[in-house]
Amino acid sequence: MIDDTLYLKAAAQILRDPLRPFDFAVNWYGWREPFWDVFKNPPGVAYWLAAAEKLAGTREIVLHAAMLPFVVASVLAGVGLARRFAGDSPFVTTLWVASPAFIVSGATLMADVPSLAFSLGGLWLWIRGVDMDAPRARWAGAFLAGVAVIVKYTAIVSVALLPLYALLAARRARGRVRLLADLAPAILPALGWAALTVATSGRVHMLDALTVTGGGLDPVADWPLHRGIALLTFIAGAGVFPLIALVAAPRTRWIPIVAVGLGVAAAVGAPSLWPREGLRPGAVPCVGILATIGAWALLTVLADAVVAVRTGEPTDRDSLFLGAWIVLQVAYLWLWSWTIAARFVLPLLVPLAFGLARCLGARPEIERSRRTNVGLALISGGTLALGIVVLFADGRAGDFHRRAVPAIVRQAGGREIRFLGGWGFQHYAEQAGLHRVDARAPDLRPWELIVQPYYTTNNRIPAALDGRLKRVGNLAAAMPALGVQTMNPQAGAGFYSSVYGPLPFFPARLPADGVAVFIATPE
Repeated sequence: MIDDTLYLKAAAQILRDPLRPFDFAVNWYGWREPFWDVFKNPPGVAYWLAAAEKLAGTREIVLHAAMLPFVVASVLAGVGLARRFAGDSPFVTTLWVASPAFIVSGATLMADVPSLAFSLGGLWLWIRGVDMDAPRARWAGAFLAGVAVIVKYTAIVSVALLPLYALLAARRARGRVRLLADLAPAILPALGWAALTVATSGRVHMLDALTVTGGGLDPVADWPLHRGIALLTFIAGAGVFPLIALVAAPRTRWIPIVAVGLGVAAAVGAPSLWPREGLRPGAVPCVGILATIGAWALLTVLADAVVAVRTGEPTDRDSLFLGAWIVLQVAYLWLWSWTIAARFVLPLLVPLAFGLARCLGARPEIERSRRTNVGLALISGGTLALGIVVLFADGRAGDFHRRAVPAIVRQAGGREIRFLGGWGFQHYAEQAGLHRVDARAPDLRPWELIVQPYYTTNNRIPAALDGRLKRVGNLAAAMPALGVQTMNPQAGAGFYSSVYGPLPFFPARLPADGVAVFIATPE
């Protein structure tokens, strides 16, 4: 559980007042502030979760089951797009579906997979409508792509793919104008959401969400290197399948040289961008290897797109489109995103899988090769195995929080308990009736207990409490599966945010998480 907690809070508010989904306050960063200013996503998933809670209750199994349709829809849309760009091999889709990025993201309550489902479904319908000259398919595709934007704002990057494909496919200017006019349904969902926020609050949430600490209009100082290194390592680590770029026939001889150079630069630069104590033995070489693979994969597909520009053959327009798709996603992640995360990289993995499969000979105009199919199946199987390991490892912290909080409450014997830290720990703590410490005004009474998780965000003890807290207990989780850490600054692992480390996951003999218990002494 990371930002799942915020989606659940929005869902609870929707059940109270469906027209004002963000009209309440929350303590997320350590102090209470309007939810509007904290939450940088639209309410699409929150409305869906609210409906699920209304119909079937708030049990976790119910909520996770409610997200399964989006997982299935993503896969089905991916299959349709794979047939269009990479032939009928089923293993082209399994390349990215088996990735840790998709498997873990599909198990959350966040917007990443639902947004992907609408984006891919909309793109598939749009392309089908353009290729078959079917206006209704284009309208439906444009509308679905627009719905993706009110599920996750960053899906606007995928909306840009619709006119791009139309411009590449239409040979005459008149045809292009007609196709572009069919994009109108794409703006309807965002207009509806904007109208609702203006009517109820006098503001447009989409515009306010442009300001995100560390990204967008408010980047950190070292963002070009930080995001650049993490982007390459996460492409390889959270995707795994980009490994096949190493065996794809290179379009140019300079690809391996540039990729290795970028990998070496990433390994050299990582210790100056992330805390050295968090980079365990082997982490820096791993950064270099993954960055090399990530760069190699990107350059391989982009080189194929460049060749398509030079030849100008109609069959090569697909390579050009996939290259442009990748460039758009990379531009967003590197130039705008506040962090690099496996779930943020996920939309990039889809065209990357198609492009790499094409470089291996999986193209609609080429007869399917048994050798290519076997290779894609093997890499998919290996990717799936690792994805399952990461999924179980990632769930260990949430399982610990679910059990630890009630255990601490029982042992407290009725004593007042406050807590620090956010994410899933906050959800379970508040569910148990605990109140979060206000970091700006920590008004603690003597002998109150304070619990502090090891690794969750915003868990620092306020300076005003220095000298007042005495540690009286500690509860640690077991080590996750194979020691794989996904969100641990002591292991350089930042699956959900590269702020925690330059790698999506890394093995370390550390607990999945833990909780320190303090008691407040008299001033």
